[in-house]
Amino acid sequence: MSETSNSPSPAADIEEIVAVVLRDTHGRVLVLRITSTPEFVLPYGSIDDTINPAHAAQLIAHEAIRAVVDMSKLRRLATYISPAANDAPQTVHAHVYVYEEEISVAHPDKEISELAWVDPAAPDVDVAPLLKERVFPALQEL
Repeated sequence: MSETSNSPSPAADIEEIVAVVLRDTHGRVLVLRITSTPEFVLPYGSIDDTINPAHAAQLIAHEAIRAVVDMSKLRRLATYISPAANDAPQTVHAHVYVYEEEISVAHPDKEISELAWVDPAAPDVDVAPLLKERVFPALQEL
């Protein structure tokens, strides 16, 4: 897929992140909520230009929920610019990857307050703008 871009305001703080879509046997997507964020997000982490985004997605999945992710089964979904979940004026530049294997058990990191498996077509929890406006619609087109 091509890069999707919404132009943030010139004064916006942009954080470079990688996020990974992990699904269960029913096609639901794993989302999580950390203490400082009211909305659910994908497992994610900040990156800089010194790290391969796919490798970062693999590490993030392991760090967040102790999932062992085979890099050969990670597929780039797209790169999006979206408002951040935790700081309304902040913007994220998100490299989003989909893991093509199902994940059945999730053991969250201690910084994670809550996990949920959601149907991307009808999430039953409050999700971040990146998910609601970009990732979930893109997953429905696959």
